Amino acid sequence: MMNATSKTTAAAAILLPITLLVLLLGVIAAEPRTTCATPLGTSAGGPTGQTVAGLTEAQLRLARDGVVIGKQRRMPESVIIAELAAQGVESGFRNLANPSVPESLSYPNDGLSHDHDSVGPHQLRAGVWGSVGIAKLMDPAYQINWFYDRAEQSGAAAQQLSPAELAQHIEQSAPNAYAGQIELARELYQRFADIDPRTTSSASAGAAPRGCGSGAGSVLSPAEASTFGRTVIEHASRWIGTPYVWGGGDINGPTGGGVDCSGLTLYAIYHASGGRIRLPHYTQAQQDDPSAVVVPFAQRAPGDLIFFTSPGDTDSHHVGIYLGPDEQGRDLLLHAPQSGQTVTTTLLSGFAGERMDVRRYEIRDRAGAS
Repeated sequence: MMNATSKTTAAAAILLPITLLVLLLGVIAAEPRTTCATPLGTSAGGPTGQTVAGLTEAQLRLARDGVVIGKQRRMPESVIIAELAAQGVESGFRNLANPSVPESLSYPNDGLSHDHDSVGPHQLRAGVWGSVGIAKLMDPAYQINWFYDRAEQSGAAAQQLSPAELAQHIEQSAPNAYAGQIELARELYQRFADIDPRTTSSASAGAAPRGCGSGAGSVLSPAEASTFGRTVIEHASRWIGTPYVWGGGDINGPTGGGVDCSGLTLYAIYHASGGRIRLPHYTQAQQDDPSAVVVPFAQRAPGDLIFFTSPGDTDSHHVGIYLGPDEQGRDLLLHAPQSGQTVTTTLLSGFAGERMDVRRYEIRDRAGAS
């Protein structure tokens, strides 16, 4: 048996590491750490519940994200107003893709920018800021965090400058370009200022802490598609935001004020093929066209057309252009949905339960060879 001294020594030896572990856990719990997996600020999900003349719900969500992320990062009111004014001038509170950056077209967007290689709500130049990867540049939360990062780097000047001056200082645009947006920016701030940022859901990842890698992930983009597939996407994307009109659209673009699903695809295929493939204006006829190659669903690639057939039907009733998966691996579709809506991008999962047939189009000579 051990004597009293030996028992005391053994007990101390056992308790010491346990005590140290408890202390270590207490330190970790008391001091949250920011890691490469922890966003600096994340966007809020769900409808805004607000109405502002001239702004759509999508635009209001971007404005709300500017406020929420700013509050998450404890930015002063004047800095948040500067961010809102910058969004208003640069993109009109829209997450814009750009045909000059073909990869951007595979990500959810609110329309197209044609300003050099600028993308997103803050119109960041892909040639300047693109080292983080296009997935991040097309993430509105990342771009909003980018603005607040620049504000932090400005030090005391961030609070000494007026919101319009700070926006100019960060964006380096034309002098006084932002003054005209300050009144709207203040109104938007007031609309969302009462949101508790601790209760907002994380809809998308924000900027990673400095020192972390780009973390762009594995994203199938048009850069990995054929030249033809990329061109199909580029031509169709120019009509994002165009109203759906049944029977609308031909090789020259919208007719009757808009396009329908097959009107959009026949336009894109016609121009991508240099006018050599002219599809009929009917989904099943496009699916059965001699230029169409049957592609197994597992081998789908950006720029392919996907045709949708309801259970029990023999003819397809809808068609869209496959864009590839987003950052979370969710397949995206570019299409003209239905009356009352506009050409947009959406998740392919929304068509669950339908039969999906993939077609890839090839330019063939008169003998039938491609």
